[in-house]
Amino acid sequence: MSPRKFLISILCIAGLLSAAAGAGAQEGVSPQAVSSQPGGASLDQRALDMLKLMSDTLTQAKTLHFDTRSMMPVKSPNGIWVSLFGTSRVVKEGSDKLFAETRGDFFPYDFYFDGKTITAYSPTKNLYAEKPAPGTVDQVIEEAYREEGKSFPYADILVAEPYKVLTEGLTRAVYVGQSTIGGVKTDHLVFANKGVEWQIWIGAADHLPRLVYANYFDDISEPSYTVGFLDWKVNEPVSPETFIFQNTSKAAKVEFRNPMQQGRGVPAAAMDKQ
Repeated sequence: MSPRKFLISILCIAGLLSAAAGAGAQEGVSPQAVSSQPGGASLDQRALDMLKLMSDTLTQAKTLHFDTRSMMPVKSPNGIWVSLFGTSRVVKEGSDKLFAETRGDFFPYDFYFDGKTITAYSPTKNLYAEKPAPGTVDQVIEEAYREEGKSFPYADILVAEPYKVLTEGLTRAVYVGQSTIGGVKTDHLVFANKGVEWQIWIGAADHLPRLVYANYFDDISEPSYTVGFLDWKVNEPVSPETFIFQNTSKAAKVEFRNPMQQGRGVPAAAMDKQ
């Protein structure tokens, strides 16, 4: 997923599996709930079922509105790892409309997609760019990843079938137990795919993601990230204008450049002045 970095290493997975098995026994889950797959994969069916229920909840929603708080480490030129903090406001309608507003330490931008056109707006420079992009949110996300190797840190919950994306190449699935995130009781799940370990906390009552923490082993530039999800609104009416750039600030139009190309700057205080 675009999961955030995990707090556990791959060596801890075995310990978690043992702990989860013990917790499962206490809660009446039979040993058959964890199945061995070809190649040594160990998949806890309860974890898979909870992830599928989350995916179905997102897929069946006509509209989604949520906020995120993200943290991602970036290596400065002097070799110091700096954790950057960003916030986003996200609105999605159907399969072909998306709005995302990103602020904080990340490159500030507003992203509009109405099924026909992508518009990127820089509020700090008061510039905007647009390009035709008929299609779906899935296609927009795939193109961004294909061209830049990056995407929104929450992209995998926006696609049409999150479960399919999140379980591709899955080698481990563990149900850890329940915990409370921001006052919400959640189910804590741990997964491993090729090159990534990730954890997710899903609302026990509403089946919506609340926190994701992932660790990527194949990306030394951005090896991990954390995303918290807040203020969920599901199936609430959304104005069509939400997905269309209005240019009320009279921004100047420039050649389109995906805002994700801009990357994330490292604060000057973290730079080596010597």
